[in-house]
Amino acid sequence: MTFAEFCSRYADVISAVGLNVQPGQEVYVRAPLEAAAFVPHVVRAAYRRGARYVHLDYRQQESTRARLEEAPADSLSWVPPGAVAERLRVARDGGAILSVLGEDPMGLEGVDAARRGVVMKAIAEDTSEIRELSMKDHHPWCVIIIPNRVWAERVYPDSQPDEALDRLIQAAARACRLDEPDPVAAWRDHSARLMRLADWLTRQAFDRFEYRAPGTELSVGMPARQRWIGTEGGSAAGVIFIANIPTDEVFSAPDWRRVEGTVRSTRPLVLGGSNLGLAEFTVRGGRITEARSERHQEILDQELDLDDRARYFGEIALVSEDAPIARLATTFYDGLYDENAGCHLAFGNAYANCVEGGSALAEDERLAAGLNTSRQHADFTVGSDRFSITGVRPDGAAVSVMENGRWSSAVESAI
Repeated sequence: MTFAEFCSRYADVISAVGLNVQPGQEVYVRAPLEAAAFVPHVVRAAYRRGARYVHLDYRQQESTRARLEEAPADSLSWVPPGAVAERLRVARDGGAILSVLGEDPMGLEGVDAARRGVVMKAIAEDTSEIRELSMKDHHPWCVIIIPNRVWAERVYPDSQPDEALDRLIQAAARACRLDEPDPVAAWRDHSARLMRLADWLTRQAFDRFEYRAPGTELSVGMPARQRWIGTEGGSAAGVIFIANIPTDEVFSAPDWRRVEGTVRSTRPLVLGGSNLGLAEFTVRGGRITEARSERHQEILDQELDLDDRARYFGEIALVSEDAPIARLATTFYDGLYDENAGCHLAFGNAYANCVEGGSALAEDERLAAGLNTSRQHADFTVGSDRFSITGVRPDGAAVSVMENGRWSSAVESAI
């Protein structure tokens, strides 16, 4: 598949089932300069579906690094008053927001961690309302990543640049189901299966899940009114959308008070443009009390201390090891791809709709219902082919949910 074919097919999938652009709707596209060749494709696809206007918001990682290294220290906490105003307005009005990734996964390696932390906290505070609206599914939103040379060279360092880029395009096409005869239809079929899985898990109403793998012995308690989410979200206006493409997960939120044990990541944790390597977490009373990464420990500590609730968990996600990304057997150094290669967890904020009626709850009510609230939300992969999950019902009955990283026969027969 050529890059032009990739872009055309991807743009159609995003506009039709990712954002599900509606006639008269505004669309806001945030993208790195590395994705500039792709953006016109999705703009054109959005207008073909009747979009009123497509806003473009570009960023450049090299300029971000320049600010982190050169700007006066007392200016780092300043966010221009209008920096997020238009995006916030579009979100409030129910417009569709596309976030495009694709910068160098390790492009901020070596930046002073203290200066990075100041900027990170300032941005998190300034975008808190947008994050809240998105995590409540108030508006359609979608996160994607576009293949480019710098990312390709990170993923395939032993290949020549042209070969690395072609390999990444083909891998991304497979992961995003763009190699199917009708990618839009393929996504609708795939979505239907994951929605059945989510419905089954919701109906089971497990009290907790027991995780077992090398380096992992974790008990994850669940809220009383838990809901499991498949691929599809529904906006306040009733627009059905898919928030991540690719995605192979079904997810919910744990009760932030009821996580206990130890857990080890199985893919590198990449945060803020730095590769932290594998990480291990010790959890007591729901709180991460110890965390260790192979590199850049100071960045992991910053992420966990972003606010006073960042050390509690906000997401539990299940992904089978036979998903397309897992079968590629490639580390992509990108959260969107690597989290869809296996089961994962996230520390920080929970999606409000992971409990029944959660989107209508105030913050203190969400906490009381078991949903964590934070400006943080960071995913890390824990699944592998040596990973198992047992669901425990309120009466103590145990059900095998995943075996060797795949859905158990009990689950497969039920859906």
